[in-house]
Amino acid sequence: MKDREATRLIRELAERQHGVVARRQLMSLGMAKTLIHGRVEAGLLIPVFHGVFALGHQRVSRRGRFMAAVLASGPGAVLSHGSAMELWGLRRSRGPIEVLRASGGPRNPRGELRLHQTRALPDDHVAQKEGIPVTSVERAFLDMAGRLDAKQQEHALVDADRSGMVRWNELQRMVRGWRGKKGIGRLRGVAMELDPRAADTKSPLEVDFLALCREFGVSLPVVNVFVGPHEVDFLWPAPKVVVETDGYAYHRDRRAFEEDHKRTVALTAAGYEVHRATHRMLTWDPDPFMNLLRRSLHQRKTRTASTSLPSRRRS
Repeated sequence: MKDREATRLIRELAERQHGVVARRQLMSLGMAKTLIHGRVEAGLLIPVFHGVFALGHQRVSRRGRFMAAVLASGPGAVLSHGSAMELWGLRRSRGPIEVLRASGGPRNPRGELRLHQTRALPDDHVAQKEGIPVTSVERAFLDMAGRLDAKQQEHALVDADRSGMVRWNELQRMVRGWRGKKGIGRLRGVAMELDPRAADTKSPLEVDFLALCREFGVSLPVVNVFVGPHEVDFLWPAPKVVVETDGYAYHRDRRAFEEDHKRTVALTAAGYEVHRATHRMLTWDPDPFMNLLRRSLHQRKTRTASTSLPSRRRS
Protein backbone atom coordinates (compact mmCIF):
# COMPACT_ATOMS: atom_id res chain seq x y z
CA MET A 1 0.00 0.00 0.00
CA LYS A 2 1.30 3.44 -0.91
CA ASP A 3 2.13 5.83 1.90
CA ARG A 4 -0.36 8.46 0.76
CA GLU A 5 -3.19 5.93 0.56
CA ALA A 6 -2.34 4.63 4.04
CA THR A 7 -2.42 8.19 5.40
CA ARG A 8 -5.87 8.78 3.95
CA LEU A 9 -7.30 5.53 5.34
CA ILE A 10 -5.83 6.07 8.80
CA ARG A 11 -7.19 9.62 8.94
CA GLU A 12 -10.69 8.58 7.83
CA LEU A 13 -10.80 5.80 10.39
CA ALA A 14 -9.55 8.02 13.20
CA GLU A 15 -12.13 10.69 12.37
CA ARG A 16 -14.91 8.14 12.89
CA GLN A 17 -13.42 6.92 16.17
CA HIS A 18 -12.67 10.06 18.19
CA GLY A 19 -9.06 10.21 16.95
CA VAL A 20 -7.96 6.64 17.74
CA VAL A 21 -7.30 3.48 15.70
CA ALA A 22 -6.41 -0.12 16.50
CA ARG A 23 -3.53 -2.08 14.96
CA ARG A 24 -5.89 -4.91 13.98
CA GLN A 25 -8.09 -2.42 12.12
CA LEU A 26 -5.14 -1.07 10.15
CA MET A 27 -3.99 -4.56 9.26
CA SER A 28 -7.51 -5.45 8.09
CA LEU A 29 -7.27 -2.47 5.71
CA GLY A 30 -4.19 -4.07 4.14
CA MET A 31 -1.40 -2.23 5.96
CA ALA A 32 1.77 -4.14 6.72
CA LYS A 33 3.18 -4.42 10.23
CA THR A 34 6.31 -2.59 9.05
CA LEU A 35 4.25 0.39 7.85
CA ILE A 36 2.41 0.59 11.19
CA HIS A 37 5.64 0.19 13.14
CA GLY A 38 7.30 2.92 11.09
CA ARG A 39 4.50 5.38 11.87
CA VAL A 40 4.72 4.54 15.56
CA GLU A 41 8.48 5.13 15.49
CA ALA A 42 7.96 8.46 13.71
CA GLY A 43 5.47 9.61 16.34
CA LEU A 44 2.58 9.71 13.88
CA LEU A 45 0.75 6.95 15.75
CA ILE A 46 0.96 7.40 19.53
CA PRO A 47 0.14 4.43 21.81
CA VAL A 48 -2.88 4.91 24.08
CA PHE A 49 -3.53 1.31 25.12
CA HIS A 50 -1.91 -1.92 23.94
CA GLY A 51 -2.51 -2.13 20.20
CA VAL A 52 -4.42 1.16 20.02
CA PHE A 53 -3.02 4.50 18.87
CA ALA A 54 -3.97 8.15 18.76
CA LEU A 55 -3.42 9.92 15.49
CA GLY A 56 -0.73 12.58 15.69
CA HIS A 57 -1.07 13.87 19.27
CA GLN A 58 -1.31 12.73 22.88
CA ARG A 59 -4.29 14.90 23.83
CA VAL A 60 -7.01 12.30 23.53
CA SER A 61 -10.50 13.37 24.63
CA ARG A 62 -12.50 11.44 27.19
CA ARG A 63 -14.57 10.00 24.35
CA GLY A 64 -11.34 9.04 22.59
CA ARG A 65 -10.10 7.17 25.64
CA PHE A 66 -13.43 5.38 25.92
CA MET A 67 -13.15 4.32 22.28
CA ALA A 68 -9.52 3.30 22.72
CA ALA A 69 -10.40 1.16 25.74
CA VAL A 70 -13.10 -0.66 23.77
CA LEU A 71 -10.74 -1.26 20.82
CA ALA A 72 -7.97 -2.51 23.12
CA SER A 73 -10.31 -5.10 24.64
CA GLY A 74 -10.90 -6.99 21.41
CA PRO A 75 -13.76 -7.51 18.95
CA GLY A 76 -17.21 -7.41 20.52
CA ALA A 77 -16.11 -5.43 23.57
CA VAL A 78 -18.29 -2.54 24.78
CA LEU A 79 -17.97 0.26 27.30
CA SER A 80 -19.70 -0.78 30.52
CA HIS A 81 -20.53 -0.21 34.19
CA GLY A 82 -19.60 3.23 35.52
CA SER A 83 -18.00 4.29 32.23
CA ALA A 84 -21.20 3.41 30.37
CA MET A 85 -23.27 5.47 32.78
CA GLU A 86 -20.90 8.40 32.27
CA LEU A 87 -21.18 8.13 28.48
CA TRP A 88 -24.99 8.07 28.78
CA GLY A 89 -24.77 11.20 30.95
CA LEU A 90 -26.22 9.59 34.08
CA ARG A 91 -23.28 9.63 36.52
CA ARG A 92 -19.65 10.60 36.62
CA SER A 93 -17.23 7.72 36.89
CA ARG A 94 -13.89 7.50 38.61
CA GLY A 95 -11.00 5.11 38.32
CA PRO A 96 -10.18 2.87 35.37
CA ILE A 97 -12.29 2.86 32.23
CA GLU A 98 -14.56 -0.19 32.36
CA VAL A 99 -15.18 -2.52 29.43
CA LEU A 100 -17.32 -5.64 29.08
CA ARG A 101 -16.84 -8.49 26.63
CA ALA A 102 -17.82 -12.12 26.22
CA SER A 103 -15.58 -14.62 28.00
CA GLY A 104 -12.73 -16.24 26.12
CA GLY A 105 -11.39 -13.18 24.34
CA PRO A 106 -7.76 -12.12 24.01
CA ARG A 107 -5.55 -11.45 27.01
CA ASN A 108 -6.36 -8.62 29.34
CA PRO A 109 -5.37 -5.24 27.90
CA ARG A 110 -2.71 -3.25 29.70
CA GLY A 111 -3.16 0.28 30.98
CA GLU A 112 -5.84 2.02 33.03
CA LEU A 113 -8.55 -0.46 32.08
CA ARG A 114 -10.86 -2.64 34.10
CA LEU A 115 -12.02 -5.55 32.00
CA HIS A 116 -15.21 -7.46 32.86
CA GLN A 117 -16.16 -10.70 31.16
CA THR A 118 -19.60 -12.23 30.79
CA ARG A 119 -20.89 -15.54 29.49
CA ALA A 120 -23.46 -13.81 27.31
CA LEU A 121 -23.84 -10.32 25.87
CA PRO A 122 -27.12 -10.30 23.90
CA ASP A 123 -27.54 -7.85 21.04
CA ASP A 124 -30.32 -6.01 22.89
CA HIS A 125 -27.87 -5.29 25.74
CA VAL A 126 -25.58 -3.40 23.36
CA ALA A 127 -25.95 0.04 21.82
CA GLN A 128 -23.85 2.79 20.27
CA LYS A 129 -23.52 6.34 21.50
CA GLU A 130 -21.44 8.85 19.58
CA GLY A 131 -20.00 5.93 17.62
CA ILE A 132 -18.76 4.14 20.77
CA PRO A 133 -20.02 0.60 21.44
CA VAL A 134 -21.58 0.66 24.91
CA THR A 135 -23.97 -1.38 27.02
CA SER A 136 -27.57 -0.25 26.84
CA VAL A 137 -28.85 2.07 29.55
CA GLU A 138 -30.78 -0.82 31.08
CA ARG A 139 -27.75 -3.15 31.11
CA ALA A 140 -25.66 -0.38 32.66
CA PHE A 141 -28.15 -0.17 35.56
CA LEU A 142 -28.00 -3.93 35.88
CA ASP A 143 -24.18 -3.97 35.98
CA MET A 144 -24.11 -1.15 38.55
CA ALA A 145 -26.80 -2.63 40.79
CA GLY A 146 -24.32 -3.70 43.45
CA ARG A 147 -22.52 -0.36 43.58
CA LEU A 148 -25.40 2.12 43.80
CA ASP A 149 -27.65 2.49 46.80
CA ALA A 150 -31.39 2.95 46.36
CA LYS A 151 -31.21 6.73 46.36
CA GLN A 152 -28.46 6.79 43.71
CA GLN A 153 -30.40 4.33 41.58
CA GLU A 154 -33.53 6.45 41.86
CA HIS A 155 -31.76 9.68 40.90
CA ALA A 156 -30.13 8.05 37.87
CA LEU A 157 -33.40 6.42 36.77
CA VAL A 158 -35.24 9.73 37.01
CA ASP A 159 -32.54 11.40 34.87
CA ALA A 160 -32.71 8.56 32.33
CA ASP A 161 -36.50 8.74 32.19
CA ARG A 162 -36.49 12.52 31.84
CA SER A 163 -34.11 12.20 28.89
CA GLY A 164 -36.21 9.47 27.31
CA MET A 165 -33.32 7.00 27.36
CA VAL A 166 -34.63 4.23 29.59
CA ARG A 167 -36.91 1.54 28.15
CA TRP A 168 -38.98 0.67 31.22
CA ASN A 169 -40.34 -2.60 29.81
CA GLU A 170 -36.82 -3.75 28.97
CA LEU A 171 -35.50 -2.76 32.38
CA GLN A 172 -38.32 -4.60 34.15
CA ARG A 173 -37.67 -7.68 32.00
CA MET A 174 -33.96 -7.62 32.85
CA VAL A 175 -34.36 -7.18 36.61
CA ARG A 176 -37.02 -9.90 36.81
CA GLY A 177 -34.93 -12.38 34.86
CA TRP A 178 -31.53 -11.76 36.47
CA ARG A 179 -31.12 -13.75 39.68
CA GLY A 180 -28.29 -13.91 42.18
CA LYS A 181 -26.58 -10.69 41.16
CA LYS A 182 -25.52 -8.38 43.98
CA GLY A 183 -27.90 -5.45 44.40
CA ILE A 184 -30.44 -6.74 41.88
CA GLY A 185 -33.19 -6.97 44.49
CA ARG A 186 -32.67 -3.33 45.41
CA LEU A 187 -32.74 -2.26 41.76
CA ARG A 188 -35.84 -4.36 41.16
CA GLY A 189 -37.62 -2.63 44.04
CA VAL A 190 -36.60 0.86 42.94
CA ALA A 191 -37.52 0.23 39.31
CA MET A 192 -40.95 -1.17 40.22
CA GLU A 193 -41.81 1.42 42.85
CA LEU A 194 -40.43 4.55 41.22
CA ASP A 195 -43.36 6.84 40.56
CA PRO A 196 -43.31 8.27 37.01
CA ARG A 197 -44.13 11.71 38.43
CA ALA A 198 -40.61 11.79 39.87
CA ALA A 199 -39.46 12.55 36.33
CA ASP A 200 -41.10 15.98 36.70
CA THR A 201 -38.94 16.92 39.68
CA LYS A 202 -36.28 19.59 39.24
CA SER A 203 -33.76 18.63 41.90
CA PRO A 204 -32.43 15.51 43.65
CA LEU A 205 -33.97 16.83 46.88
CA GLU A 206 -37.43 16.63 45.29
CA VAL A 207 -36.76 13.02 44.24
CA ASP A 208 -35.76 12.21 47.82
CA PHE A 209 -38.96 13.76 49.13
CA LEU A 210 -41.16 11.47 47.01
CA ALA A 211 -39.21 8.49 48.36
CA LEU A 212 -39.86 9.73 51.91
CA CYS A 213 -43.58 10.01 51.17
CA ARG A 214 -43.65 6.34 50.25
CA GLU A 215 -41.56 5.42 53.29
CA PHE A 216 -43.83 7.29 55.73
CA GLY A 217 -47.07 6.20 54.11
CA VAL A 218 -47.99 9.69 52.91
CA SER A 219 -50.18 9.86 49.80
CA LEU A 220 -48.20 11.02 46.77
CA PRO A 221 -48.69 14.67 45.79
CA VAL A 222 -48.88 16.39 42.43
CA VAL A 223 -45.38 17.55 41.45
CA ASN A 224 -44.31 21.00 40.20
CA VAL A 225 -47.79 22.36 39.60
CA PHE A 226 -49.15 25.91 39.42
CA VAL A 227 -51.48 27.22 42.10
CA GLY A 228 -52.69 30.41 40.49
CA PRO A 229 -49.58 32.26 39.32
CA HIS A 230 -47.30 30.37 41.73
CA GLU A 231 -45.49 27.14 40.89
CA VAL A 232 -45.11 24.89 43.93
CA ASP A 233 -42.96 21.80 44.43
CA PHE A 234 -45.65 19.50 45.84
CA LEU A 235 -49.41 19.91 46.18
CA TRP A 236 -52.18 17.89 47.81
CA PRO A 237 -55.15 19.61 46.12
CA ALA A 238 -58.12 18.52 48.25
CA PRO A 239 -56.70 19.36 51.69
CA LYS A 240 -54.88 22.35 50.13
CA VAL A 241 -51.47 21.45 51.53
CA VAL A 242 -48.22 22.57 49.88
CA VAL A 243 -44.64 21.44 50.52
CA GLU A 244 -41.65 23.38 49.22
CA THR A 245 -38.23 21.68 49.34
CA ASP A 246 -35.56 24.33 49.70
CA GLY A 247 -32.20 23.03 48.54
CA TYR A 248 -29.43 25.60 49.06
CA ALA A 249 -28.30 25.38 45.44
CA TYR A 250 -31.78 26.43 44.28
CA HIS A 251 -32.55 29.11 46.88
CA ARG A 252 -29.25 30.69 47.80
CA ASP A 253 -29.64 34.29 46.62
CA ARG A 254 -31.59 37.13 48.26
CA ARG A 255 -34.06 37.49 45.41
CA ALA A 256 -35.03 33.82 45.53
CA PHE A 257 -35.31 34.04 49.32
CA GLU A 258 -37.71 37.01 49.08
CA GLU A 259 -39.77 35.42 46.30
CA ASP A 260 -40.16 32.21 48.30
CA HIS A 261 -41.62 34.08 51.25
CA LYS A 262 -43.91 36.22 49.11
CA ARG A 263 -45.26 33.01 47.57
CA THR A 264 -45.83 31.51 51.02
CA VAL A 265 -47.81 34.59 52.12
CA ALA A 266 -49.94 34.51 48.95
CA LEU A 267 -50.68 30.79 49.26
CA THR A 268 -51.56 31.09 52.95
CA ALA A 269 -53.93 33.95 52.17
CA ALA A 270 -55.59 31.72 49.58
CA GLY A 271 -56.26 29.04 52.21
CA TYR A 272 -53.30 26.73 51.64
CA GLU A 273 -51.14 25.33 54.40
CA VAL A 274 -47.48 25.62 53.37
CA HIS A 275 -44.65 23.56 54.82
CA ARG A 276 -41.01 24.18 53.92
CA ALA A 277 -38.26 21.57 54.27
CA THR A 278 -34.52 21.93 53.82
CA HIS A 279 -32.00 19.39 52.61
CA ARG A 280 -30.61 19.03 56.13
CA MET A 281 -34.06 18.36 57.58
CA LEU A 282 -34.96 15.66 55.05
CA THR A 283 -31.54 14.01 54.97
CA TRP A 284 -30.43 14.03 58.58
CA ASP A 285 -33.67 13.69 60.51
CA PRO A 286 -36.81 13.50 58.34
CA ASP A 287 -39.10 12.07 61.04
CA PRO A 288 -40.26 15.37 62.63
CA PHE A 289 -41.11 17.00 59.31
CA MET A 290 -42.76 13.94 57.77
CA ASN A 291 -44.82 13.29 60.91
CA LEU A 292 -45.89 16.94 60.92
CA LEU A 293 -46.92 16.68 57.27
CA ARG A 294 -48.82 13.46 57.84
CA ARG A 295 -50.69 15.00 60.78
CA SER A 296 -51.42 18.17 58.80
CA LEU A 297 -52.87 16.20 55.87
CA HIS A 298 -55.02 14.10 58.21
CA GLN A 299 -56.38 17.10 60.10
CA ARG A 300 -57.21 19.10 56.99
CA LYS A 301 -58.83 16.12 55.28
CA THR A 302 -60.93 15.51 58.40
CA ARG A 303 -61.87 19.18 58.61
CA THR A 304 -62.81 19.25 54.91
CA ALA A 305 -64.94 16.12 55.28
CA SER A 306 -66.77 17.48 58.36
CA THR A 307 -67.60 20.83 56.74
CA SER A 308 -68.95 19.09 53.65
CA LEU A 309 -71.52 17.06 55.66
CA PRO A 310 -75.10 18.43 55.62
CA SER A 311 -76.08 20.09 58.90
CA ARG A 312 -78.93 18.58 60.93
CA ARG A 313 -81.84 20.77 61.96
CA ARG A 314 -82.90 20.69 65.54
CA SER A 315 -86.42 19.42 66.11
